[in-house]
Amino acid sequence: MTQKMPPVTLNDFSYGLNDRDDPSLIPNQALTAVNNFIIDRGGIKLRHGYVKHTTAPISSSLRQIYTFYKNNGSNELLGVSNGLLFKESAGALEQIPFINALSSSKTQMLTYKARDTLDDVVLVADGGKLKVYNQTDVKEVTPHVPVVDSGNNINEPEDPGLNDLVNLTNFRSIAIKQDRIYALAHPTVKNRLSFCHHDPRLGYAVYDYWPATHFYDMVSEQNDEAITLRTFRDAIIVFNRRTMWAFYGDGRTVTDYELKRINVPSGLLAEDSVAYVGNNLFYLSDTHVYALFSTERDYISAEIVSRDIENTIKAIPLEDRKRAVGAFHDNKYYLSFPDGTTLVLDTTLPSPMNKYGSWTVFSNIKANSFLERDGYLHFSSDTGFIFKLDPEALNDDGAEISGMFRTKRLDFGFPVQVKKFKRFWIVAKQYDSESSTFDFNIIIDDIRREINSISTDESGVWDEGDWDEVNWDFKDVVQKRLRVSERGKTIQFEVTHATLDEPLTVFQIVSLFKLKKAK
Repeated sequence: MTQKMPPVTLNDFSYGLNDRDDPSLIPNQALTAVNNFIIDRGGIKLRHGYVKHTTAPISSSLRQIYTFYKNNGSNELLGVSNGLLFKESAGALEQIPFINALSSSKTQMLTYKARDTLDDVVLVADGGKLKVYNQTDVKEVTPHVPVVDSGNNINEPEDPGLNDLVNLTNFRSIAIKQDRIYALAHPTVKNRLSFCHHDPRLGYAVYDYWPATHFYDMVSEQNDEAITLRTFRDAIIVFNRRTMWAFYGDGRTVTDYELKRINVPSGLLAEDSVAYVGNNLFYLSDTHVYALFSTERDYISAEIVSRDIENTIKAIPLEDRKRAVGAFHDNKYYLSFPDGTTLVLDTTLPSPMNKYGSWTVFSNIKANSFLERDGYLHFSSDTGFIFKLDPEALNDDGAEISGMFRTKRLDFGFPVQVKKFKRFWIVAKQYDSESSTFDFNIIIDDIRREINSISTDESGVWDEGDWDEVNWDFKDVVQKRLRVSERGKTIQFEVTHATLDEPLTVFQIVSLFKLKKAK
């Protein structure tokens, strides 16, 4: 005996990817697999592609890219490759002359002003001595010689003290807070935070004067090492490999400061994964993405953001995880790995499964660094090009965008009863100027049933399945109906796409079945 059931509609995929829990137990709005699809509350669509931003490549891998904003309203796009600094000119990258080459291509950059001229400059932390780009060339910062001027009651050798910049030969991270520059720069004490002098006569910080007493050493556990710095709330956050610290205060002596250890589950694995996401700081640890948050002025902690995709993260080799780079753009956190795998969290889609948003996965985005510029997300690459994610692009610099998504294992609320599946409808978008095709597969009790390519074009070539006529809701939405005769207790739907220069948007999957009596 069977009971005819009303059509069941699956039209919300907004919970995103969940690869951690059993496919039968996750919410209906979640997916068990997804690649190169953007998730929305109104459907799911193939992601857009990227195009070249620069017209010609440089000869070696392009690492950090940075926008040098100037007080006159202009800016320069900078890039680092093979220990050299480049700037964009007429769509190409040209090398900037140097007096001192960079110590490495692994850099952090910070825009500030010169001591005497107040001209805009870029400070470069490259793992060696502090460098400065003065809009003409790149050179090491010349340490300021403390002066004595009895007439003006100035005795810098005593207050603030001798300049220790000559001994700070491992600038690997810099940050600024309340017009004072902080750095991880000591060559042997890897957990030391140094900070520069704020000159009361000039009224601003001077990056060429780092008094020998202006430092704090964090308690070292198991040779814990400070990795990078960020400003967060009213503190400098020091990300260590196993711990995390908040540095509060500002003043002329170390007694004006306070260093507190933050209660976090894990330290930092990938220094370039750190990104500001709304009111939080996201970072990648050994196994998870965490959100650093603050509910009160002096209370900072962290919680897991990536629990739903922990198996995806664990499948990435540890050395690749160490090289992950992160960015926040258009309400999405991007976390890219060397093989092109890019995890994307849409913060506009919070859910009971994840209050921070929904995850999807992109591929073929091999980013060495990200940069938001002119409203677009750019990334540098080993090819020597800078690429731009472009909402109008239907391919990845000429390569097809292969996509797929798979639903949960659906039982429609009747886990032990056999269903006799009769028909399926797929509601998808028809585009005005582009074709749109995809493969639709069903998995009944873990047995796959494949259907050939399906076109949403009204006049397209149909596959060899038994399809009825096209039905229209309105002009750019089509319904495809498929007759089947299959039985099973559970079903999954899978959509794949692998055609160059074709978009795809799926709105709904509708099932019609009869329910057999439980035995």
